[in-house]
Amino acid sequence: MKKIILDINVSKSMSSVTEEDKENIIGVIDYGINQHNRNLTYTVDAFDSKNTFIFGIGPLAGSIIPGTARLVFIAKSPLTETLFLSTIGGAGLPLYHTGIDFVKIEGKSKEPKILVIRNMGLGIEVNFESIESDTLMDLYKKNNNGGIYNLQNYVMATYKDRFKTDTGYTDFRILAVGPSALTTNMGAICSTVVKNGEFVEGVDGWAGRGGFGSLLAQGHNIVAVIYGGVSDSKVFPKVDLKNRKAVDLLFEKEFSKSMALMATEVTEKYRFVKKDNTGGTFGVNMSSLDTWLPMFNWSSVYMDRKKRQYMYDTFVKDNYLAQFNDEIIKTRSWKTCGEPCPALCKKVYKDKKKDYEAYEAFGPNCGIFDQRHAEMIGGTIESMGFDAIGFGNIASFVLECMDKGLLNKNDILVDVKANFNPDTFTLDDSKNHAIIGSKLAIDIAYQNTDFSKVFNKGIRKAVLSLSDKFKDRQKDNLKFNDLANYIPFGDVGYIAPVQYWVPGFYIPLPIQGKFFTYYGMDFHSPEELGKIAADRSIKELYSENTGVCRFHRGWSEKMTEILINKTYGLNINYYTHCQGLLQGMLDYDKKAGVIPRFWETGRVKDIIMQYIIEVISIFGKDKKSGYWLEEFKKDKEKASREYWLKLVEGVNTLLDWKK
Repeated sequence: MKKIILDINVSKSMSSVTEEDKENIIGVIDYGINQHNRNLTYTVDAFDSKNTFIFGIGPLAGSIIPGTARLVFIAKSPLTETLFLSTIGGAGLPLYHTGIDFVKIEGKSKEPKILVIRNMGLGIEVNFESIESDTLMDLYKKNNNGGIYNLQNYVMATYKDRFKTDTGYTDFRILAVGPSALTTNMGAICSTVVKNGEFVEGVDGWAGRGGFGSLLAQGHNIVAVIYGGVSDSKVFPKVDLKNRKAVDLLFEKEFSKSMALMATEVTEKYRFVKKDNTGGTFGVNMSSLDTWLPMFNWSSVYMDRKKRQYMYDTFVKDNYLAQFNDEIIKTRSWKTCGEPCPALCKKVYKDKKKDYEAYEAFGPNCGIFDQRHAEMIGGTIESMGFDAIGFGNIASFVLECMDKGLLNKNDILVDVKANFNPDTFTLDDSKNHAIIGSKLAIDIAYQNTDFSKVFNKGIRKAVLSLSDKFKDRQKDNLKFNDLANYIPFGDVGYIAPVQYWVPGFYIPLPIQGKFFTYYGMDFHSPEELGKIAADRSIKELYSENTGVCRFHRGWSEKMTEILINKTYGLNINYYTHCQGLLQGMLDYDKKAGVIPRFWETGRVKDIIMQYIIEVISIFGKDKKSGYWLEEFKKDKEKASREYWLKLVEGVNTLLDWKK
């Protein structure tokens, strides 16, 4: 399969374009694993300039099929220390218009750089534009710490005319990092949709998970990339995926429905669900999770169901969710990620896009239940360029530590306190939590205080530092380690879990912190769960490697193999292919010494135990769930380790964990 690759050497400010034609390089993950093994990046630190940073599009980009223009990133993560991946919806379309499939970045500039990548009809051009460090920092702090958005505005104003045509502006996009990318391992990459040379307010996409913004900034000294062009020269060799009739024939053969009808049906949740009278990940998940919704740094798992129901009904259903429905659903403030798509998944209020994961992590899980308060903390987190889920996890941890007395107002330098007590909680506390979280985000991004410097490598290292610094505050039954929630990799790597109260997000898989797992609420033995979660991981790679939005997985997981084989004249079993990719990532991680570790914190073990108790109370006890409940009651530590090892056994039925 022919691929056009842009090689960028930042150290030398040089670039070159090469062409590869390999049948086994279908997508970005294929290419990324290949390059990282070739360059032995498992032997270097994640911030080393040899840690190749790769992003690109899949083999269906440029087609008329919705959801196929996802931009995929792969590199050794400075957060997990593993080979990791992240994506931004719609951001692949402008790269397609450059004529490039994959961009490979190596080396490090002496001063911060902005890359300008374009193809305006004269071929692929790359410019390396400098921005002084002091200018960059001043830029971040302007407009009340506008951060990453200030940088995007600067890049837009400075370089957008390079994408101007006789009829207006061509399709282009900006990737930018915030101040947190310069100082921590938690920096994300933001890209706001651009139409006709102007930003579409509130419609930004994030490659949040994995700290890739930090890698781009600290590993290569690149703070922004602006790219786009006018190329539309891609030819699909066997089936013309730019032709609606040709595409519909394939869909109708498989589903007896046209492409448009199938895409519309499978994306209902992300658009509008009539029976729930809401839509999008925020609306549907907030309305359906009910008492399963994590609150107060996951400490809600200890509450009885009646207490959780009160908190949910009073503060989520009747306030947080009601505001969302009134302000976004009723007004139909729905937009796309930048490509034509029936999902209309971007639910926007003014300049704020609202998804479940982010607005849960710095919402109810931080004890924040009002949209204005969530916008306060969320806006600050995003302006600083943090991964919203990861930083929400830190903020909720700090807030509970304050509530429990392990930390106090003087540590954070605030005048308000935290309250995680459901019996006394009010929306005034919600506002206070937003104030604390916002200050924390600014302080950590700029490393303003000694306390904030504890978090520059994330929550796993911070727990150790706080436990040592404030050891006199800890008690036998209350330690910092009891309240933290993360999945560990190797000696220092970690990632914050996805915001669902299920064991699927704590399984020892190569990729966690994303939906590479089974996350149903029904109980399975750990061996069964490990196996079905590994199977789900493999199928998630159908989307990621192919550059297809997972919101379209209702059709894409059945059609991807067909589309690739028929379009490119191949005969690939895509399940087997993606299983090999997942194994390849695990093999890389083993060489780097960063495979998943057994759970380190009391909170994670309690989440698993309390999940089992809750499932039994709702669905009844069977032989398997009853066995594990008794084991956890007898010895939680021993049962946790046995459960984890059984998860490994299950995963090992589809992956090889052998050293």
